[in-house]
Amino acid sequence: MSNHALLALVLLATSGCSRELAAPRPPEAPKPPGPPEDDGPITAAERTAVIDALAAALEQHYVFADKAVLVDKALHDHLARGDYTKLASANAFAETVTADMRALVHDKHLEIRYFAEPIGPEQGGEQAAEMQYNNQGIFDVRRMRFNIGYLNFFAFGDPGPFAEKLAAAMQLVHDTQSLIVDLRECHGGNTDAVTLAESYLVPANTHLLDMYTRATDTTERAIAAADLAGPRYGADKPVFVLIGEDTASGCEAFAYAMQAQKRATVIGANSAGAAYFGDPRRLTDHFMAFVPVGRPIDPITHGDWEGTGVTPQIVVAPEKALGVAERKSLQILESRETSQRRKGAMRKRIAELN
Repeated sequence: MSNHALLALVLLATSGCSRELAAPRPPEAPKPPGPPEDDGPITAAERTAVIDALAAALEQHYVFADKAVLVDKALHDHLARGDYTKLASANAFAETVTADMRALVHDKHLEIRYFAEPIGPEQGGEQAAEMQYNNQGIFDVRRMRFNIGYLNFFAFGDPGPFAEKLAAAMQLVHDTQSLIVDLRECHGGNTDAVTLAESYLVPANTHLLDMYTRATDTTERAIAAADLAGPRYGADKPVFVLIGEDTASGCEAFAYAMQAQKRATVIGANSAGAAYFGDPRRLTDHFMAFVPVGRPIDPITHGDWEGTGVTPQIVVAPEKALGVAERKSLQILESRETSQRRKGAMRKRIAELN
């Protein structure tokens, strides 16, 4: 499987991450949202150059060819009418163009962004360093009281280093009796890393996802790995996945697949609804676009979560989701517990959570 990035738009917070679709591509390193880029002026010539480059990128690569034509025409019409002339600020221009595109195609991944510093290919290394600093997206792993495992992701990082970190995390939670996977602040990630994480929770060779790419007119199949560096989590152990409005892209893919496979109970609020996967593309020295190049297709539902988000089985405010997951875990574990002492302690904790 190629290293597409099923990323939230925050990936563009780091510049210098364009990739060529035709060649094998290194995985990208998503990061949590940072402060806005410094603003700058923009000239008429720069506005035209950005629109021309964006239209060309969409025409070549955007997942829906017919919609690319609509966006091209609309943006050039705006340009010809002078609708962007009053936008002297580069950030204001980027935000307006993004809003104009989304109004037409309702695609939450489609975006352009301005960078005050010139965009260069050497800056891609900064992403790898950032992901290393952030433990490849594995924010927290621990054993909670009553032998409940807890994993918190804010991203699914570079598949190689991520695999090592994930194996260690799964070793730690392997002997727990239920598992909570917290994706409430998870913004996206590499599709291979998402598949790897899912593989720990389902049988080997489970068909998890299909990914259609327009440029090659091909569909790739994501299959649960047979060989893992860490232990698989027991199929008889309950799993709960926490999501919220900030859960986006690859993180939504994880929640959607676990729900469709009936492997996990999803708890929280509807996620962001950003399903299409793609690549950052450099437009000019100071502007970059994120262009969706393909779409996921779940093999069970035959759909995806674009625009709608993942709908939890248990809808609660995201800040209450962890407590609900703990209570649901304890209700299952208490019914299986043979020690009367532990049963009593579990019932007391359930009452507290109620």
